[in-house]
Amino acid sequence: MDYLWSRLTRKPLHSQNGDVEELPRKLSSASTYVLPKRRIYVNMELPVSELNTSDKPRMNFVTNKIRTAKYTIFNFLPKNLFEQFRKVANLYFLFLVLLQSIPAVGGGVTPLVSAAPLASIMSFTALKDAFEDWKRRQQDNSLNRSITLRLTEWNNVNLTGASRNRPKFFRRQFNRIMGVWGFPSKKKIIDSGKTVAQQDALDYNSQSNRGSSVGSPIYQRVEHSQTSLKSHPDIPTIIINQSQVDSTAKWSNSRWQDLRVGDLVKLKNNESVPADIIILSTSEPDGLCYVETKNLDGETNLKVRHAVSATSYLVTEQDCELVTFYVESEPPHPNLYSYTGALHFTGRTNGIINNPPPNTTTITFDNNGQSEIESPQQNQRTNPTTEGIHKIEPISINDVLLRGCLLRNTEWIIGLVAFTGTDTKIMLNSGDTPSKRSRIEIETNFHVTMNFIILFCLCLGSSIADAIYYVQPTSSADFFEFDDGNNGKYSAAKSAFITFWVCLIIFQNIVPISLYITIEMVKTVQAYFIHSDLDMYYEKLDYPCTPKTWNISDDLGQIEYIFSDKTGTLTQNVMEFRKCTINGIAYGIGETDTTRGSKMQQQLDSGSPIQDDQELNVEIEREKQLMLEEMGKLFDNRYISPNLTFIDSKLFKDLKLQNQQSRAIQDFFSALALCHTVLAERPDPNNSFLIDYKAQSPDEAALVGAARDVGFVFVDRFQDKLVIEVMGEKKEFTLLNVLEFNSTRKRMSVLVRQPEGGVILLCKGADSVIYERLEKGRQTELKEETLAHLEAFANEGLRTLCIAYRTISEEEFTTWSEQYAEAASSINDREEKIEQACDLIEHSFILMGGTAIEDRLQEGVPECIATLAQAGIKLWVLTGDKIETAINIGFACNLLQKDMQLIIVSATDKLSTDRQLKEALNKFFGSDVEKTSGKHALIIDGETLKYALDKSLKDSLLQLGKQCQSVVCCRVSPLQKAKVVEMVKNGLNVMTLSIGDGANDVSMIQEANIGIGIAGEEGRQAVMASDYAFAQFRYLTKLLLVHGRWSYIRVAEMITCFFYKNIVWTIAMFWFQIYAGFTAQYLYDYTFILLYNLVFTAFPVMYLGAFDQDVDAKTSLKNPALYKRGILQQDFKNSKFWLYVLDAIYQSAVCFFVPYGLMQSGQSHANGLENNSLQDLGTLVAGSVIATTNLYVGLNTLNWTWLAFVVIGLSILSFYAWAALYSIIASVGFFRVDQILYSEFDFWLAISLSVVVSILPRFTVKYLHKTYWPTDTDIVREQVRIAKKSSSRKRSRSVKEEDQVPIALRKLDGITDTSGVSTSRHDRSDSDASLGVTPVTLTTPTVPSKKERSIKQISRILSGKDRTASIRSEEQMFFMGSGKRQSFTGFAFSGEESGFESFRQSVYRPVQNRIELNRTQSLADPTSRSSRFLASLSIGRSRTLPSSLFRRRVGDPSSSQTSPSHSNNPSGISESEGGNGNSRRPGNTLGVSETDDSEDVELSIMSKSSS
Repeated sequence: MDYLWSRLTRKPLHSQNGDVEELPRKLSSASTYVLPKRRIYVNMELPVSELNTSDKPRMNFVTNKIRTAKYTIFNFLPKNLFEQFRKVANLYFLFLVLLQSIPAVGGGVTPLVSAAPLASIMSFTALKDAFEDWKRRQQDNSLNRSITLRLTEWNNVNLTGASRNRPKFFRRQFNRIMGVWGFPSKKKIIDSGKTVAQQDALDYNSQSNRGSSVGSPIYQRVEHSQTSLKSHPDIPTIIINQSQVDSTAKWSNSRWQDLRVGDLVKLKNNESVPADIIILSTSEPDGLCYVETKNLDGETNLKVRHAVSATSYLVTEQDCELVTFYVESEPPHPNLYSYTGALHFTGRTNGIINNPPPNTTTITFDNNGQSEIESPQQNQRTNPTTEGIHKIEPISINDVLLRGCLLRNTEWIIGLVAFTGTDTKIMLNSGDTPSKRSRIEIETNFHVTMNFIILFCLCLGSSIADAIYYVQPTSSADFFEFDDGNNGKYSAAKSAFITFWVCLIIFQNIVPISLYITIEMVKTVQAYFIHSDLDMYYEKLDYPCTPKTWNISDDLGQIEYIFSDKTGTLTQNVMEFRKCTINGIAYGIGETDTTRGSKMQQQLDSGSPIQDDQELNVEIEREKQLMLEEMGKLFDNRYISPNLTFIDSKLFKDLKLQNQQSRAIQDFFSALALCHTVLAERPDPNNSFLIDYKAQSPDEAALVGAARDVGFVFVDRFQDKLVIEVMGEKKEFTLLNVLEFNSTRKRMSVLVRQPEGGVILLCKGADSVIYERLEKGRQTELKEETLAHLEAFANEGLRTLCIAYRTISEEEFTTWSEQYAEAASSINDREEKIEQACDLIEHSFILMGGTAIEDRLQEGVPECIATLAQAGIKLWVLTGDKIETAINIGFACNLLQKDMQLIIVSATDKLSTDRQLKEALNKFFGSDVEKTSGKHALIIDGETLKYALDKSLKDSLLQLGKQCQSVVCCRVSPLQKAKVVEMVKNGLNVMTLSIGDGANDVSMIQEANIGIGIAGEEGRQAVMASDYAFAQFRYLTKLLLVHGRWSYIRVAEMITCFFYKNIVWTIAMFWFQIYAGFTAQYLYDYTFILLYNLVFTAFPVMYLGAFDQDVDAKTSLKNPALYKRGILQQDFKNSKFWLYVLDAIYQSAVCFFVPYGLMQSGQSHANGLENNSLQDLGTLVAGSVIATTNLYVGLNTLNWTWLAFVVIGLSILSFYAWAALYSIIASVGFFRVDQILYSEFDFWLAISLSVVVSILPRFTVKYLHKTYWPTDTDIVREQVRIAKKSSSRKRSRSVKEEDQVPIALRKLDGITDTSGVSTSRHDRSDSDASLGVTPVTLTTPTVPSKKERSIKQISRILSGKDRTASIRSEEQMFFMGSGKRQSFTGFAFSGEESGFESFRQSVYRPVQNRIELNRTQSLADPTSRSSRFLASLSIGRSRTLPSSLFRRRVGDPSSSQTSPSHSNNPSGISESEGGNGNSRRPGNTLGVSETDDSEDVELSIMSKSSS
């Protein structure tokens, strides 16, 4: 019995010694729980087992305060210092500061002066980091200080000491200390008989009123009595209120950060959910509420959630204060789609919950502790006054609101806080804000280390040489060396030791301290340029590209893998109803994103110019107007939307015929208006006909919106009543039940009672699921025709669904309702039992047709993805959508292409995953497979990915994904997204970028090297955690290919040049040590050393890092392959660094020995001054080095503008200006050096000769390299240069030719008219001939009149044959799980069940000439059109639904007006066939009367038309 009770309550058993014994249980597929389960008590005293030794709750729950900022006031200094000292150079400079504080080495320099440069640079960096983190903290505070309604003046017994407010906690402890010393405390005395935990809870709840209520009434505790359940001491006693005292509980405004587990909150419409809460009650009579999850999954569609039945009556504060129950909850975990819990309550008459809800299980305990479990049906007959009854109601994810969601279309809900702060699912899917460092910054540590080695060699060599000089017997050291302080001479060892450390100081500039501050300044300028780029500014949201992390801009130029969300990132998440097939006839015209992309690719492949869609848009607009005219002849649609997405006048021409097709159309769109869970909103109170639909999915809203636009309007929903308007006539249906959609069912059904009586089951879902549930042996040809249409729709990138129905008898419905209620109330395996109950009624369907919806891409997404692919960047799409949807979007956005082989890996366990991954590697990338076997794309779902990310399988997944051109991961959780990014980033050692728009993308944004947030209209959670943020995915092209590439080239060249110029400066001083006896003597004046990196050479490298560019932005976008240099890291290689070091050593020798050789003789001036002093030599060498290094940086500059000349020229002149100025103000040693040196020819000769000899080798190498071994960048730069030179000539030549050509012979838009004879717009005569369409001819470039309207162009582009050939290839998809191949058919492959696949193969035969989805003849030629539709029209059935179900009865006047002759009938049906009751198609052998409602006849499609 203990085991049974533990199974029902999910409570661990306790052994005799008190230890917890966990029972085995089935874990969620999302994660393995490591935290203990929690119990949350409401108005119940905690049992002894829930208290610790201090009488406080043993469960310590986290607060609801969140923090995405990296720093706090307490950890900023140590954490920031740690971040900065991760740079090796900063450690080196810190060591030098400590070294200079030693008097024997530092030369008398005070530690404060020596530490000033390092302190200033680190302070600047710290301020920058603090500013960036302060912006994050502001966003955190705005969220933590948001206001919600919380029940105050009420006892939350779940609080512990750790849950209290810190100020109140310290105040309470102070009062207690004062009480110990005998001082009276202002705090009330703890009530006798109460535990500390209870008193703390009372204090927290009674004093946290934040101002919404006036006054602070004294909290009056409601006395409770308790009766323990015998034999179960650990089961909390159900507390029942005995006295009805005046309630003091009230709703008060409270900040989000003050919420605690166990609090009761009240949310109102359009408010955000502050924590993960269990819904106790709602304002809706049926306990429903609607929530928007855009911050979780990026979708704006509404989700339906339910209140727990046992507490659905809660309305007032008094109800909340008197109710007694507890919730047993699973521990927190990151799975957004799973939650398991149970609500425990009693059914006593003196309690609040008297009558148990229908979905509960009752457990009765007798006096001996024996239990009896009652089913829900028995529970309904249980005496509510029975003592000891314990009831349980299961809680699922549908009863929970997650933090970050928005409450919609619901006046209010009351909920119980279950998880707070970091325990909420949204925070568990978000990692800590990482400290990101750019790759160049990390690799710079290697170069710094190499400079340390060079520095060590210089110091060691100098110290050894100093010791050698020291031991020479005739050395001057005998006369000039001081003693060591002990009346003794220095030894050679001591002298060498001191020389080593002194040289370490004088050569310290070989690792410049200004390097990092220069990098920070340059990257700040680059961030400003990115922010100021108008091409990445989105005017609609007034949002520019916003850099949030400035120090990683160079990483933007090295990205090899991009990980992108789909919904809201690639797509607009706006669904548009485009086409449909009804009773075997396809309706709808127009282009999709996929067909436009395919057409563009075909034009590019053929080399023909890309044609605009202006003519096509004009024709579609004319078709739209014609459709509205035909609709107006039938009825007045007052609800029609101004933005029509479904356009086809043929629909209304068929609708007015009053034949079987007309009735099929009415049934089809009436089903769309009823089979949904949509809410109808009226945003404009002054316009009752303006309806805005809010749905659980945008697909559903698109279907209902399309039905509204064609005259089948869902008007409103009143509890269980659905009101629709069918062609102007209102009807009211009773909603009996909704069988909701999920990823397993792949379908959604509703049971409705029609106004005239009778139950109808309407179902929509994936074609694989619907087809296997159709009635056997019927509608054979209709199934074939519909399946062919759906395949063609899917090949256009449309999302397809099937619509079907079934008539249910009252007896069957009653029996099934009982079975379904029993399954819904089950505690164990409830989902499986509900699915089994649904299968009992969802069968024997009658097929009505199918729909095709387009998920519109964001503007420029296909072009952006194609450009990024040309740049060598691979794109992985990580989405929560199902496989079919992701593949459709993949084809639409150029991620998946027609020549790709799709490898689909879908498994249910680890062994199957391992097998499929290895089979895929061997089959497509094995040693025996040709390397040129084609392109591949990997498709994998979240369940399989869970096993594939295991350590033992990760390598196989990585190898398979690396060899595929594209990867799509479907149904993945936010944590899985981060793990995939981590796997690729660390496994391949590549640069990664993640981009998303929702809170579910935060984890992968933080994991990647670069995280980009889309600042769309669906929340800003991703923006808050990102490194860069902009509003449109297409901006990624310019951010990477232009700004990223520029930043990488600039920073790489700047850092290399920085090391170069400092090595030249330092090594020149080392050459001087040869002539100074290696005594660590300064060559340069100390002011030169200070100003070298600060003024003399700072600005040229800074200009190089901030403004240089190899090609302009337009050329970069035209040549995306230039980006590959960054991926291959060709501009920042170790070999390049060593070449610059060798060049620097050579130039330092030239800059020292040439001036030294010219200064050997020395000269005397008339004023008595000489030019052979140390200051003269140091000035000459310094002038040579500064001029050489600045010109060398200029030689490496690719973009010479006037600013480059100014910066380099002023930097060189600044040295000579300072030397002249300093010689005037200096009184010792450097007096009037300007008069000595500047007036001598040898001075300028030495400098000029040093510069020429130093730079000439570098110039020669660059010339030979660009001439004979040019890079791609060199070739493009040469092309641009030539194009600029010839552009002016071409313009002048074209102007002259235009002046000479007669106006009559000029072409206008491809039309040449010289004699008034009409000519074709297209030169290729065979472009339309293969389709049997006569090319369009125009005599003038004017648009044809309405009578001459034609959509031949539309037909040519959208013909079924053309689509299939251009979008898919034969056997394009390969399922690794079953080893089957099949072509891409949109939703048709969603099941991959063998039964459906065999059926599909048996019924599907490619239909070419017989089935065409769009009209290829002119609408002005109804005769030719009727012959086409005659072959594809479906007539052979008596009815689709009962005639009284949906259809509007059309009177005789309309009938007589809409019965044209045969020649004017677009459907090819004679007047007699359309008007009488024996509507029959020629060749129909069934000959069934449509008025015979007693006979249910199969839908039939004629395979051949009769002449």
